[in-house]
Amino acid sequence: MMTTLEIPSVLSSSQRRCQVLLMLYLPDAAVTAQSITAANGVDDTIARQDIAETRDEIQRYHRLDIVTHHDGCYRIEGTALNQRLCLLHWLRRALRLCPQFVSHQFTPALKTALKRHGIARPLYDDTNLRALINFCSRRLQRQFECRDVQFLQLFLQYCLIQHHQGNTPHFTQIQRSWAQSRGEYFTAQEIVRHWKRRVSSAPHIDEQLFLSLLFMMLRIPDPVLDKHQQDQRLRRTIVRMIARFRAQTGMNFSDEQGLTDQLYIHLAQALDRSLFDIGIDNSLPEEIHRLYPRLLRTTKESLFELEAEFGLRFSEEEMSLVAVIFGAWLMQENDLHEKQVVLLTGDDKACEALIEQQLRELTLLPLNIRYLTLQTFQKEGAPREASLVITPYPTALPLFSPPLIHAVETLNAQQQEHIRAMLES
Repeated sequence: MMTTLEIPSVLSSSQRRCQVLLMLYLPDAAVTAQSITAANGVDDTIARQDIAETRDEIQRYHRLDIVTHHDGCYRIEGTALNQRLCLLHWLRRALRLCPQFVSHQFTPALKTALKRHGIARPLYDDTNLRALINFCSRRLQRQFECRDVQFLQLFLQYCLIQHHQGNTPHFTQIQRSWAQSRGEYFTAQEIVRHWKRRVSSAPHIDEQLFLSLLFMMLRIPDPVLDKHQQDQRLRRTIVRMIARFRAQTGMNFSDEQGLTDQLYIHLAQALDRSLFDIGIDNSLPEEIHRLYPRLLRTTKESLFELEAEFGLRFSEEEMSLVAVIFGAWLMQENDLHEKQVVLLTGDDKACEALIEQQLRELTLLPLNIRYLTLQTFQKEGAPREASLVITPYPTALPLFSPPLIHAVETLNAQQQEHIRAMLES
């Protein structure tokens, strides 16, 4: 009997998931496990695994779901706004990871759907769209890269189909006010005017809001060139936020301008993500909370005014990223390296955990705690790079050793002050 060996897919997992997602966005497409298997060159098991991983990702970042209908076809379910924001992210990713699929599969399917729905050709003609995008580029005073131009052409065509089908995104009052207050809103108005001249019914006002959001999401914040009133408002709030952080901690930043600029670049995008419910990696908060509890708590308190100013609440994920920025600048400011503390371990795990938590509460700076059994320490001593040894167990001090502190569950005030001075020196 001849054994048939299956040829593994030449596509990476990321490429396959991109193609799965784009297939689900193709107008009127019937996407099944079999069609995904054929498109990605994988067996049924891998195809279903790719679907599951894609589903997990869009649930986490875009509050969407992939469901199986009674006919065996997969479909994306969720609000029109979340669906468009999801495609915005994945189509840009696909243009990097699988441009051939975009050119040979996604683009022709869009063109076919535009014709089938009877949408006026001048609205989606490539030449007209490029001219419109160039006009928007000048209005926004931005230079779009070739890949961004290609993305905008395709995405605007997709939006035309969605609008024709009545799938218009809806916005909350806070989202509406924010989009209308941005400079991108007036550029979006020009696209709507162009559409009005070609169709009998005027596009819904929410289409202009979404087009404004589209250009907002493509923006790369520039702390030097951004002059819009909302940009200035954010910078003023960041200055007050840094002052609050400094007052709470007593720690200074010699280059507050540099810190302000980095926070501006990050928070300008974080505002958009938070206001429009776009998720980010959720693996960071638990680690930051465990390793840097004081830094995270101080960051949250410093961000309170910014949240009040813009009428939102940052997620734990967003809070953690801001805490990382503050922590990095504290290290840079003091030209410090992560200090290593050796925690000697034995039988009392609860006591050891309590001591570790107290250590992490003592300083805002990153701290590397290394575990070493009491027996190993007595035999070999502490690692050369260790700055401090701490233990709840009585032990003799080796001939050569960093300072050693014997702590019984709760560190006293003198021990806390001594450890803090050592870690922050």
